[in-house]
Formats: sequence, structure tokens, C-alpha cells
Amino acid sequence: MFWNKKKKPSVTEDDKKWIEESFIFLREILGNEHFDNLITITPTKNFYNWTFKGDEEDAVFVLERTKDLMQIEDSNIRIEYFSNQPIEMNDGTILSSPEDINGQWQSATGAYEEFENEKIIYIEKEQLKNSLSLIATIAIELSRFILLGENRIEENDEYLTELTAIAYGFGIFLGNSRFQHTKFQNISNSGWQMSCQGYLPEQIIAYAMVWISLQRKESTEYEKYLNKEMAKFFTQNIEYLRTNNQ
Repeated sequence: MFWNKKKKPSVTEDDKKWIEESFIFLREILGNEHFDNLITITPTKNFYNWTFKGDEEDAVFVLERTKDLMQIEDSNIRIEYFSNQPIEMNDGTILSSPEDINGQWQSATGAYEEFENEKIIYIEKEQLKNSLSLIATIAIELSRFILLGENRIEENDEYLTELTAIAYGFGIFLGNSRFQHTKFQNISNSGWQMSCQGYLPEQIIAYAMVWISLQRKESTEYEKYLNKEMAKFFTQNIEYLRTNNQ
């Protein structure tokens, strides 16, 4: 009967195992007390009390505030900017474009590089136009610093890096920034394009958010901060994990 239908997560068994084992690994390398005391960050003034203007001052503020939230004390981390947007000529032709055949922009949104006396987070300039995406990008690159810059892992792991950002409470920002639709207009035409940010799909981000929140006995009243697709996966995983006494 329909009322006896078994609850299912939004992820496969393999993904479920990877998420849970990876969180256990992160708890070990970050320290039990530190890991357990991390909380979910929401897109509210409680965490980011700032009027975003879409310029470089926003990025500087987000970097410093996110460092505080992630308890990073290193003062030698700075931001540089780059652009990989298509270049339009006067006749309407596009010189270069990272767009794929599906109309998605697959360009990088951020990067991390370490030198002897400083660490640099590179931010794609388009990120300045979207505060949620900017925060997600900086949280991911600071997670890379935590893992690589502080010698907790030896080789870069994009998936573990994003899961680390979720462990530090930035799942809402990662999930809401995963896919973005923006309007464009040039000399010859106009329309909408979809950009894809990050590596972990929404289903995994949602499951990871719910799992870690329940483990830490946090509130899970986050649907109001999530976009429609993320909220659907989030609710699905709450029902599954509570049913299975997680």
C-alpha cells in the first residue's frame, strides 16, 4: 500500500557510503571537538552582515568573514581575479567561449595557489555579481587551504574539498549555486544561459547537509533558504534519515 512505501534517499548506496565515510575521515583529520562544533551557515545577516554591491570589496569582506567562520587564522591569504567569459567583437562574433553544446558554461569559478609567503585564492569576476555563488566559491577554496595548505591530505581532491565546505556549514550556498540561469544580450541576439558550478550534484549536497545536521543535533529548518530543487532533495533525505533513525 502507498502508506507503507519505503523512504529512499536522493543518493545511491555507493554515494551514501562515500559521504558518511568521508565525514568520519574529516572528523578524524580536523579533530573531534572542532568538527562537532561546526554549524550550518545561513544566507542571513547573522553570518554575512554586509550590503553587497557586486564589486571587489564584497570579495574581500567575504574572504575575511568566511575565514572567521571557518576559524582560519592565516593572514597571508589574498584574492586575485580572472575572467573566462566569452569575448564579443564589434561585429557580434565571439572570440572565445567556454560554452559547451548544451549551452552550459563549464569554466572555473575559483582556484587556489600557494607560495612560500602567501596563498592566493583566484575568483572569476562574474562571481562578484552573485553573493551566494561568491561565498560558495570562497568557502570551497578555503576548504582547499584547510586540506592541502595545512597538509591534511597530499593530493587535491575536488569532491572531498566540497564535502569539507559542507562540513563547515556552507551546504546551502553550494546547493543553491550548483546551477544558475542568467540572461545575456549581445549585438546579434539575446537569451538565457546556464552555468554549472562545482562537482558535487545537488542530490549529494542535500544528503550530506541533512546527515551532518542530524549527527550534530542541529535544527534542520533550512528549506526556506533553499531553491526549489534543493528543498525537494533536502526534504526527501530528512524523511529517509529520520525514518531510519540516523
